[in-house]
Amino acid sequence: MDFQDAADLAIQLARDAGDFAVAEREEARIEAKGDGADFVTHVDRAVERRIAAAIATQYPDHSILGEEHGEQGGELTEFRWLIDPLDGTNNYVLGLDIYGVCITLCHHDIPVAAVVHDSPRRRTYWAVTGTGAWLSIDARPPQRLLLHGAEPLANTTVSLTQGYAVGHNDARRNTLFGALERQTKRVLRTWAPSVDWGLLATGRLGAVIAYRNEPWDLVGGALIATEAGARMYTDATGDLVIVGHPRTVDELQVLLDGQRHHRSALAEAGKQA
Repeated sequence: MDFQDAADLAIQLARDAGDFAVAEREEARIEAKGDGADFVTHVDRAVERRIAAAIATQYPDHSILGEEHGEQGGELTEFRWLIDPLDGTNNYVLGLDIYGVCITLCHHDIPVAAVVHDSPRRRTYWAVTGTGAWLSIDARPPQRLLLHGAEPLANTTVSLTQGYAVGHNDARRNTLFGALERQTKRVLRTWAPSVDWGLLATGRLGAVIAYRNEPWDLVGGALIATEAGARMYTDATGDLVIVGHPRTVDELQVLLDGQRHHRSALAEAGKQA
């Protein structure tokens, strides 16, 4: 199949979804989600249905995994779409203009086309594997994205994002956050990976650190960033992913691996005490 055609479809769907979210924000119907600490709105559900229906019409043999409605489109196939219809719902509910849309096409679980859309700003980032990363603002002609020089870690802003299952008492998450707070200029906690990936791909962030994230918020943005020249590191557990300027990733890998070894040594000492 033509991956650029798939990306073009995803770009249009993401823009339409973003415009709908912006138009509906003041009228959003809000419900508790999961254990009640999270939210879902009618926008999340309506947008995911629209995106899934359009993909199913164009690619009836593909499977779909959406944040709100789970697996759709029958049995898993070699092609699978990942959808986050309203990334940053908590911000959306609060009235913060930090939310977006993530749509990714995977081939045998490898991302091959990805779109991340910053809805309030109408900034659309996308990539097709092997063809670079691109940005279009308010549907204007695209510009290619390329990362340039990195700052030392102490002068670098990074973003830390985490999956829904990660709680406040997660020891590794807290260790990561503490280390980043001490060694970097600033740690962003946007609660909207779609925005983080755009900031990274345009060179405004040094790295995105993702801890136990859901795939629809992770793999597409990582493809866009790497196509812009970022490097991706995944630790041995698969729980921690760092994507950023190659120099920054190297420095973060040393920092965070050192924290992991220190924590393991403390735990072992505690057992022997």
